[in-house]
Amino acid sequence: MSALLDPNPHHQPRRGTLWMLVSLACFTGNALLLKVLASTRHVDPWMSLTFRAGLGLLITLALFGFSGQLRLRRSFQSWLLASRGVLGALGTAAYYITIGPLGAGKSTLIGNTWCVFAAVLAAFVLKERLGPMKIFGILLALFGLGLLTGMAPGTLAEFGKYETIGLIGALLAAAVVVVIRQLVRTESTATIFASQCVYSLLLAAPVAWLHFTPLNLGDVLLLSAAALCATFGQLAMTEGFRFLPVAAGGAFQNLVPVVITLCSISLFAEPFTTPQALGALLILWGSFQTVVGGRLPFRRLVRTQIPQ
Repeated sequence: MSALLDPNPHHQPRRGTLWMLVSLACFTGNALLLKVLASTRHVDPWMSLTFRAGLGLLITLALFGFSGQLRLRRSFQSWLLASRGVLGALGTAAYYITIGPLGAGKSTLIGNTWCVFAAVLAAFVLKERLGPMKIFGILLALFGLGLLTGMAPGTLAEFGKYETIGLIGALLAAAVVVVIRQLVRTESTATIFASQCVYSLLLAAPVAWLHFTPLNLGDVLLLSAAALCATFGQLAMTEGFRFLPVAAGGAFQNLVPVVITLCSISLFAEPFTTPQALGALLILWGSFQTVVGGRLPFRRLVRTQIPQ
C-alpha cells in the first residue's frame, strides 16, 4: 500500500476506484462482525471501538512508522488533523453504539446519509457543484430517512435516541469526509488515519474500562477481526478519496448499506416493514442521485479524468 503524496492525485480515477472497492468489502465485514459482537456476544461497543483504535494504530505504525510517511505528532499540532480525529472518533462511536439496538442494516442506512450531508458541505467548503438533481436526491434521501425511522408526519415520537445518535453520527461522518478531502493535499494516508485512531483511543478506552467485563478467546478474536476490517477499510477509503472527489467516492460507498442490509436480513433476520423498506430504497436512491448528480458515473470514473 502506497501513501505517498502524488503530485497530480486527481487524475488517477482507476486507482481511486480500486481503493474504494477494497474499502467496501472491509466495511461490510466490519459491520457484520460488530452486529455479532453486540447482539450475540454482548460485548460493550466501547470495547469494540477501543480494539479498533488500538489495533488500527499499531497496524499503521507497523506499516508506515519506518517509512517517513507517518507523522503522529501532527495529530496534536494541526487543527485540521485534530478536527479529523475528534469528529471521526465521535462519528464512529455513534455508529458502534447504534448497530446493536437498531441492527446492522438500519444503522448503516441511517449512517449512509453522510454522503448527502457531505455533498452539501462540499458545495460550501470545497466549492463542488450542487445542481438540481443533487438537491432532488437530498430531499429524496431525507424523506426516506423519515420512513425508515418510523417518523410520522407532525411527530417525532418514533424517532428514538438511537436514531438520533445515528443521524448525529452521519453528520459527523460528512464533516470528516470534507476534512479528509482537504487533508489529502498535504498529509499522508497514514497520518490522516492515525489521527482518528489516537482520538478514538482517548475517547473509548476510559469508557470501556468503566464498563469492563471479562472477554473470552472468541470475543478477542472477533474484536480483532472487526478491528482489522475497519482499519484496512478506512485506509483504503482515505486513499480512494485522494484520487476521487467527494461525490465520486460517495457513489462507491453507497453500495455498502445495500450489501450490509441484505446480509442482515439473511443472516440475522433483521425485520423491515413495508414503509421502512421503501424508506431504505429512497435513501439509497436519493444518496446515489446526490453523489452522481443525475449522471451514470462508473464508466466515466474509470475512463475519464476526474476534475479538480
